[in-house]
Amino acid sequence: MDIKWLEDFLSVARTGNFSQSASERNVTQSAFSRRIKSLEQWVGVALIDRSSYPTRLTPAGEKFREAAREASSSLSTVRQELRNGTHANRKLLRIAVQHSLASQFLVQWLANLPLGNDDILVRATADNLHDCVRDLEEGNVDLLIRYAHADLPLQLDTKQYPSLIIAEETLVPCSKPDSHRNPLYAVRPETQAPVSWLTYSGEAFLGRATALAIGRAAPALVLHPIFESALTEALRAGAIHGLGVAWLPARTVGEDLMRSKLVRAGPAEFDEPLQICVHAGDKLALSDRLGPVWDAIQRTALPPLN
Repeated sequence: MDIKWLEDFLSVARTGNFSQSASERNVTQSAFSRRIKSLEQWVGVALIDRSSYPTRLTPAGEKFREAAREASSSLSTVRQELRNGTHANRKLLRIAVQHSLASQFLVQWLANLPLGNDDILVRATADNLHDCVRDLEEGNVDLLIRYAHADLPLQLDTKQYPSLIIAEETLVPCSKPDSHRNPLYAVRPETQAPVSWLTYSGEAFLGRATALAIGRAAPALVLHPIFESALTEALRAGAIHGLGVAWLPARTVGEDLMRSKLVRAGPAEFDEPLQICVHAGDKLALSDRLGPVWDAIQRTALPPLN
């Protein structure tokens, strides 16, 4: 039995709506339904009355709800106590961060925070956005650091998980240069020949942001996907080795551009502006243990977007 199943069950017991709970839990509705079904199979009886709308609990589900609530709360509390006990004399700051922000940006950002004053141990986990959000909601981390875009909102309760903008970023089309430092793969609307394109996987946040940049081109860019990955570093390596054009974060490729390992593959109109945001866990801002960290982050944050 997975503790996530209990949290899924408690969510649908509260909302009475599978679709709403699936969105709340950041999973597809089909995956959410499978997890509820798995819980029912583990318990051995139906917990949800699916014949009514809004969805209701069966009598067995009503009886199970209180036990699920107590079990979920107890497990989370004990887990936190055990984790804190591992470093009893130190404060542990747990961070979930999107892959491409983990190597360069994270350490540079942390260097500007007064963490050394409180003997804080930082534990960072790099993952895809979906799993980072899940870890935040399940209390596995204290902070989530991610890319953000006004047209790509995240279904996350900002009252429960307050957020701050901590940096600006830009996706830039990049290509390996030729012998004259011109892009091997240039993106221009007037070019009709297909351009080899290194693309993010469909579920990747940066892929959706890239699609916004490409969608503004008129006439449309003619791009031919030849390589796909959710990892920015994989696309960067492909671009450096001359496989095609890739839209990459400017912070990631800054040194590559300076050393001409990469060059811009298109005009600034094909850039896509992003922000880098940090979300606090639902108890971090009020925590005696880590509240001062959030206070320090607030002092260094950028003004909110209008």
